[in-house]
Amino acid sequence: MTPPESPSDKTGDDRRSRREEQPRDRGPSAGEKSRQDELKKASVDTSRLTAVTVLLGALIVLLSQIVTGFTLVDETDSVIANVTLFDTHGFIAALFALIAALALVLAVASGSRAAVAVVIAMGIGVVLVFLFIDLPDIGDTGLFNTPGAGNLDATGKASNGLWMELVGGLVLILGGAALARLDESQLRAIGPKTSASQKKPIRKTRSSRNDPPVT
Repeated sequence: MTPPESPSDKTGDDRRSRREEQPRDRGPSAGEKSRQDELKKASVDTSRLTAVTVLLGALIVLLSQIVTGFTLVDETDSVIANVTLFDTHGFIAALFALIAALALVLAVASGSRAAVAVVIAMGIGVVLVFLFIDLPDIGDTGLFNTPGAGNLDATGKASNGLWMELVGGLVLILGGAALARLDESQLRAIGPKTSASQKKPIRKTRSSRNDPPVT
């Protein structure tokens, strides 16, 4: 006769069967982890490209102040003189561009989202300068003192520098808005990796002295 199973044996069998039925959480597979790493790298590369674009926008604004912004012509449409935007409103737009570039460096170095907001604000400032100071001068006619000819009626025509100022301001706004969607860790990831972040963790191994003796 087979001896009857005790209640403790049945309880042990039930526990083992339940453990076997429960799915094991093995974590992401190697392929899934590789895809996640590729997506993360692509996101960082896109953010870096955006940051470089913002710097280019600041550079465009700076260059727009020193190239020809207006061409002054007389009644016969002959060119009298070329005028830069620096001559019309001073260094205010260039100052906005410099502040935007410094704010971008601060945002990438410290992950400051407030610095990103400064980039957007400086871009808005550049566009406002274009709209309310430079744009009204297009087609405006007034007296211009020329060497040897005295005062002549001159009309301002827009040149490359004027449109460069507008483009640079818009790039600062749009690029800053794109960076504003990133959190602090994503902003810091845009910058170059430090040597400390590139160090691989050292796996701790037991020394031979701590190994159990072999019998």
